[in-house]
Amino acid sequence: MKLLIDTNVILDMVFHRKGCDDSMKLFRKIKDYGYVAYITASSVTDLFYITCKVLHDTEQTYAVMENIFKLVTVLSVTEKDIMDAFGQKWKDFEDCVQYMTGKNSGADFIITVNRGDFEDVLLPVRTPAEWLEEAGM
Repeated sequence: MKLLIDTNVILDMVFHRKGCDDSMKLFRKIKDYGYVAYITASSVTDLFYITCKVLHDTEQTYAVMENIFKLVTVLSVTEKDIMDAFGQKWKDFEDCVQYMTGKNSGADFIITVNRGDFEDVLLPVRTPAEWLEEAGM
């Protein structure tokens, strides 16, 4: 099973925000069951920027990113992903790029904290808690 993990799920874990327990449990289950967790290349730049801005420490940010890379596989964002997203005219272009990259890469689910960011899409969208519950975990 391939799960596209939205940036906000990773940020919850990094900064121990509300919902981080479900996000951490999600990653434990992904590892236990041999599933694959993906993030997009654009998420990597967003995560680095936000983490560095919060921590005010580039070296520590690199350490955080190294830990993230132990949990996920990074998907390239292709020209097709960008053009497919552009053609959709979503209000939030970044979310649409996430969606198109996942869809075009064969993801089975999008895991996000904000389900409303992905309305009327073909891929199933779940919060970490919803995915864990549906998977019987």
